[in-house]
Amino acid sequence: MTWLVRRLPASVTPDALTAIGIFGAGLTLIGYLLTAWSPGFLWLACLGLICHWFGDSLDGTLARFRGIERPRYGYFLDQTVDVIGNLLICLGMGLSAYVRLDIALLALAGYHALSIYSLVKACVSREFHISIVGFGPTEMRLLIILMNVNILLFGAPVLTIGPLFMTWCDITLLLMAGGFFSVFVFLVFDYAGHLARDESAPPRSEV
Repeated sequence: MTWLVRRLPASVTPDALTAIGIFGAGLTLIGYLLTAWSPGFLWLACLGLICHWFGDSLDGTLARFRGIERPRYGYFLDQTVDVIGNLLICLGMGLSAYVRLDIALLALAGYHALSIYSLVKACVSREFHISIVGFGPTEMRLLIILMNVNILLFGAPVLTIGPLFMTWCDITLLLMAGGFFSVFVFLVFDYAGHLARDESAPPRSEV
């Protein structure tokens, strides 16, 4: 990351990088919508995901590198803009020919559940971690790009599962959503138990 921000021109600001991230999410949405005409537009969706990663990952790093941090503004903007970016990406996936909208939004809800857990824990512990159990936004984008490449290579035929019509992309996202919610429930109970034990401990006697 430092290697990249060292080479950015002075005209590129953290806010400009944030805007690039949102532009990338919108480009991803457009790329997915255009797959109705050709699956080749998945490459456009992949380019959008790379732009989204570039802007979203480097805005805070650039601010810290130049010593122009605005901690409260940056934190507020980053977390709220992430909601918009994630929604645009998942809407694009759900409106494409390869993923059901309800499953895409369910996966988004599970991902945001983990994000909310991370933000609430940060308020309690004063420690903020982007990744949870080694999985964060970068890994999520890489998985989506990998899914796009596999669609281009192998296609995404519709499968009949009981009364449902699903592609392997739907099944993958459904499993991911289940994983997100399972990890969320486990972490909530685990950390709540930790806090309960910590705050139930008898006060230390003063010498």
